[in-house]
Amino acid sequence: MTAEPGSRLLPFPAGVLFAVVIGSLVSGGYVLYLHGLAVAFASEPLLVLALRLALAALGLAPLLYGLARVGLQRLLGLASGGRLGAGLAGFLVGAGAAGLLLLGVYGVASTAALVVYWFTGGLVSAAAVYEIVTRSRRAAAGYFAVAVLLFALLGLVELYAPVEASKHITVEALDEPIDVNGLKRFIPLMTAYAYASDRIQIPTHRVYPGDSYVYYLGNHSVYNWIIEPEGFWNQLTKTPLGAVFVYGDEYPPRVLVVERRLEWGLHNKRFRLLFLDTLERRIVLASGLRYKPLLEDNIEVLYGGRIYILVPLVSWTRGLLYSLPVLHGYAIVDEDGDIEVVAGDRLASDPRLKGMPLLPEAVAREWVEAYRYRVGLLGFYLYHNTYVIRDTGTNPQPYLEQGSDGQLYWVFVAEPPGETYSAKYIIYVDAASISEPRLLFYELPEPVIGVSKVESYVKQAHPTYDWGELSIEEPMPTLLNGALYWKATVTTRDHRGLVSVDIIDAASGEVVSLQPRRRVTYLDALHALLQGRAAEKPAAESLEERIAELEHRVAEAIKALEEIQRELQELRQLVANNTPSTSQG
Repeated sequence: MTAEPGSRLLPFPAGVLFAVVIGSLVSGGYVLYLHGLAVAFASEPLLVLALRLALAALGLAPLLYGLARVGLQRLLGLASGGRLGAGLAGFLVGAGAAGLLLLGVYGVASTAALVVYWFTGGLVSAAAVYEIVTRSRRAAAGYFAVAVLLFALLGLVELYAPVEASKHITVEALDEPIDVNGLKRFIPLMTAYAYASDRIQIPTHRVYPGDSYVYYLGNHSVYNWIIEPEGFWNQLTKTPLGAVFVYGDEYPPRVLVVERRLEWGLHNKRFRLLFLDTLERRIVLASGLRYKPLLEDNIEVLYGGRIYILVPLVSWTRGLLYSLPVLHGYAIVDEDGDIEVVAGDRLASDPRLKGMPLLPEAVAREWVEAYRYRVGLLGFYLYHNTYVIRDTGTNPQPYLEQGSDGQLYWVFVAEPPGETYSAKYIIYVDAASISEPRLLFYELPEPVIGVSKVESYVKQAHPTYDWGELSIEEPMPTLLNGALYWKATVTTRDHRGLVSVDIIDAASGEVVSLQPRRRVTYLDALHALLQGRAAEKPAAESLEERIAELEHRVAEAIKALEEIQRELQELRQLVANNTPSTSQG
């Protein structure tokens, strides 16, 4: 018994439905899919957006028209009338057609998706053109030629876009560097993570190293994590159980564990029949499709005895050929899962954000990377007349540091490209600068040791260490009275043990090493640095030089005393407030 012609096509809708359901499961009921498209329409340079739209339309139109004009049965290409073969072919073609349609439309948001579509659906569209235009090979070749031309134009525009973006970044040249104290980040990120992990005794939960952020409470640097379910099934069925705060300005670090049920974390999910609900999906629905939540830059704070998750929301300033991210506001998630969107003009007055770096690290890095193209395409690609931001260790640049005035900065140290490793620029991004892209540039007058070679000086200072069992973490800049130092931390391979804190004079290469054998703080490191500098100073050759040397040492001592005074005031205030309803480990 042969199958009726119409019955051969019945599995086609089933295949379409299958693809639609799978798409819904992986995109939060198509909320995240639509979010990606909305972000593209809000963020891409206008010419890039126009070219992607043209390529998506060029790729999809023949496919849709071919299905209607040529007919499903011909596209199925059934060789026999068997019901099983026809059904399977119909199902696969239905699923494939729906998948290609979704992929092609998403090409507006992603050049990579567009390329994948053209290597798959583009071939089907070309076949449709061939069938429609009376099997004309010339028509199919012309179709591909137009696509290649549009891709070439898209590539050129995307190549030039950072050059145009660099012209829209405000840059202020500094006559003197801003003093910042990297010693307050005494404990590196991975050591803080190791101590946070050691305080969790819940077999179904953990903290994830990449989820941490850092901020300052007075003079204290604070790392923070959510206690999240571990493993896919636990993420579906369990909720986060609190947060861990690790204070990074002393060793052994002080660890604060706040245990309570949270409705949402960064990793838990909820199955809702046709989609998986997540915190990202909830934030997108609460804030609007066109704003991008930066979950990687999330901050956990304890305010009024409650845990809040702060997630920055990004919008864009753009034109025909450029686009730059700026901060739109924050989504603030409370313990019950309620989400409040705080826009940029209200951030300064919200007590939950007091002392936080409002500008996200990812946005600061994007501004600095975009400004590398200020020399133009030829200067950047041919002459390499620019700078590079090199990352070493497990925690890349930039580093959040406090200035001597208490202001927060994202600090970068840039080097020339190629086989040159001296520091050339110190770049500051004000962590409160949310209205426009703005960089503060200080050009070092003389070559000094760059971040790439800090590890070599640390190893030279400790020739007897077994470096196969040790790790050098976070070469972090410290500027004291205009002089650049690198703070590097030597830890055990598992990051739990802090072996030494080394401070390298970037001008001379001299190393001052502090090896903790008891409780130490960043003030001990500052004291060791000042003592080491005093011991290394050669005798002055004249009264003027001696006076200048003493004035410099007095200024350094005054700064150290100011740091001690600030910490003393904070401790007095802490004792006066006497807060806790939390457990400390």
